[in-house]
Amino acid sequence: MSKGKDIALSMNTDTSSDWTIIQISDTHLMDQADHTFAGMNPEQSFHIVMEHLTHHYSTPDAIIHTGDLAQVPVQETYSRYLQYMQTLNIPHYQIPGNHDDRAVFPFHLQQDQAHLLSFGQWRIVLLNSAVVDQVDGWISEAQLTQLDQILSAHPEQHVIIACHHHPFAMQSLWIDQHKLKNSTHLMHVIAKHQNVKVVLYGHVHQDSSNEWHGVQFLSTPSTSIQFKPQSDTFALDESFPGYRVLNLKENGEFSTEVVRVKINQPKINIEISGY
Repeated sequence: MSKGKDIALSMNTDTSSDWTIIQISDTHLMDQADHTFAGMNPEQSFHIVMEHLTHHYSTPDAIIHTGDLAQVPVQETYSRYLQYMQTLNIPHYQIPGNHDDRAVFPFHLQQDQAHLLSFGQWRIVLLNSAVVDQVDGWISEAQLTQLDQILSAHPEQHVIIACHHHPFAMQSLWIDQHKLKNSTHLMHVIAKHQNVKVVLYGHVHQDSSNEWHGVQFLSTPSTSIQFKPQSDTFALDESFPGYRVLNLKENGEFSTEVVRVKINQPKINIEISGY
């Protein structure tokens, strides 16, 4: 593998023994807040989800957005998202999905590379799996090298990896054509180490759980439209949007749950043929 870039580390100096991390994903925000997508206003549903989140979890330690932040990936969309998130006074981080534009995407520290976040004895690694002009995912060799370096440098810490694309098949033919294409490369790096606890991802607009070599692979619902599980062709589901909560303990134990949020929006158009 080629030599990776220097790794960006963000430290949280709080000495709390427990940590609450929230995962949101696939907001698919438009360039105008009142514009709709598949019969749904993604801005409105996003805000309803966030209001529920902040009401029930007033002081989470971080919010991780696992990609497809924008449906219309222009500066106005990203700026409006960041302005809203900054009003919450909660540390927030985002990685791009296939609908995002890396040229204007708000990468952590404005750098398109692996990022390392620190929460006590926990580490979260942010990886970019989006490929320009592709729906499929691929994690670059440079980032995999960075990940390997991080895991080697923190053997006693508990690690969560976050990317956009799903490494495991969802038993849904159309979306599985667009999974993380080099998932075996990611698994190879993970298998060399004993400290990875969780891999988080979005892209599939539904919650799922897989276990591999003791590592939990978890997806989360979109804050906007949901995909119908186990469908061979593109299809939407009428499930409510949601988010994932992870409760982390210093000893490496963790619990997680998916929270669905009831919204009162016009009925979504489940007959659309693509997104």
